[in-house]
Amino acid sequence: METSASSIGTTRPWHMWPPACLPCTPRATGSSARRLPDFSPSKVLDFGAGPGSALWAMREVWPLSLERINLVEPSKSMQRAAQSLLQDLKGLPIIHSYDSIQALNRNLDKHDRRHDIVISSYALGEIPSLTDRITIVRQLWDLTRDVLVLVEPGTPHGSKIITQMRSYILWMAKRKCRKNGESSNVASSDEKSIVQSEGLLKNGAFVVAPCPHDGRCPLENTSKYCHFVQRLERTSSQRAYKRSKGEPLRGFEDEKFCFVALRRGKRPQEAWPLDGMEFETLKERLAKRNPEDLIIDFEDQFATEDDAESPFEDALVPYASDVAETNMFHENENEEEEQTHADLGSGWGRIVYTPVRRGRQIQMDICRSTKRDGSEGAFDRMVVTQAKNPTLHLQARRSLWGDLWPF
Repeated sequence: METSASSIGTTRPWHMWPPACLPCTPRATGSSARRLPDFSPSKVLDFGAGPGSALWAMREVWPLSLERINLVEPSKSMQRAAQSLLQDLKGLPIIHSYDSIQALNRNLDKHDRRHDIVISSYALGEIPSLTDRITIVRQLWDLTRDVLVLVEPGTPHGSKIITQMRSYILWMAKRKCRKNGESSNVASSDEKSIVQSEGLLKNGAFVVAPCPHDGRCPLENTSKYCHFVQRLERTSSQRAYKRSKGEPLRGFEDEKFCFVALRRGKRPQEAWPLDGMEFETLKERLAKRNPEDLIIDFEDQFATEDDAESPFEDALVPYASDVAETNMFHENENEEEEQTHADLGSGWGRIVYTPVRRGRQIQMDICRSTKRDGSEGAFDRMVVTQAKNPTLHLQARRSLWGDLWPF
């Protein structure tokens, strides 16, 4: 059975769909770009391109390196919409449109089919069959030279799709590594070294973002699911279309999304960021201070306590609450850039859901690796107190849903 992109439905209302989904793709690719500072893709494949929303994300994240973009979109109306949106823009890379993956493969030479980054944004959920979904993802992985990014709506169903596809690619890559390992056992020593060196480039896969490990998702088969939130401004057409009876609509909305970014190769073995670091308790830190500094701190303490004991921040909000997610992101939507570069090792956890401040302690739900090689992970609640670790407590106060956390 041949599965093509034509199995994707074409009933998406494109005048409503892109504004809500558009900020989520650059958010997902941006998370990958920050973990891959030296990655500058020149050739991109956008599967289920719609009106070309991923192209805008690529231009925002990698504005200088793009040379060629291939769009796969079965709907002629969507292709025309993309052309109308892009026709007046200057400085665009070379763009080609295809109605299926098979059409793309027919028109490209075999050595020219691999792309530096392949993106599927809000497309896999429109394929009803799990078998067809797996077939499509396997084809996308075969077309990937380096990074594959999958983005779906931030619903339990969307999260399940991302989890399934993540598990399948990791399993498929691991199986291929085992097969290559067995075949290399019968090769000569020179041939074996060549196979191993090529395997480091082509074989294997690991998760770049958001997961800090390559093991089974710890939220699988639980009541929670991994997703993130991006705030966006509503357009006038959205406000007119969604306006409820007699009630003014907010000028923004919070779009929930799930994603995973996978890279070919093996996860780098890096030292964990907190290895060898010793932190003072608040009592030890105060013992080293001058008496004059302690008086100043005492006077400033009241403002800190007022801020820490805010009734809004103390309230424990359920994970699925729109209230928590709405107030999660500030109007400054550029996301605070991590001042310290987070390597691709397994020592960085990911904050999932909104950190909760209760007095002088911060509670964070973190997906983290439990092994140095990143082969297994866990979902843990971490409590950081000012008394035990004022340094990390300050960082926890600044942390947001989706940020990285060092271990």
